[in-house]
Amino acid sequence: MTLLHLVRKSAFETSDFEQCINTIASDDQVVLLDDGCYNLRHPLINKLTQVIAIKTHAQARGLDIQKNTLYISMEALIGLTFKHHSVITWQ
Repeated sequence: MTLLHLVRKSAFETSDFEQCINTIASDDQVVLLDDGCYNLRHPLINKLTQVIAIKTHAQARGLDIQKNTLYISMEALIGLTFKHHSVITWQ
């Protein structure tokens, strides 16, 4: 059973991102959106093998494009929801 984890809050303010990382399985995916994009600058990001972020959300927060991050659109996020068994939102 694959899960899609949507992280909407910054790890600089809440423990949601850390809790998410502690529960993900190897075939799960994590997408950063809204203030969750600030996690691109948090040390916990290094625990993820794949980093996905909503491009417009990261840009709106003034975050530089990272080479090791897959940036997607909201439309692509909708597609991801259909590829996973369940979706969990961390907010």
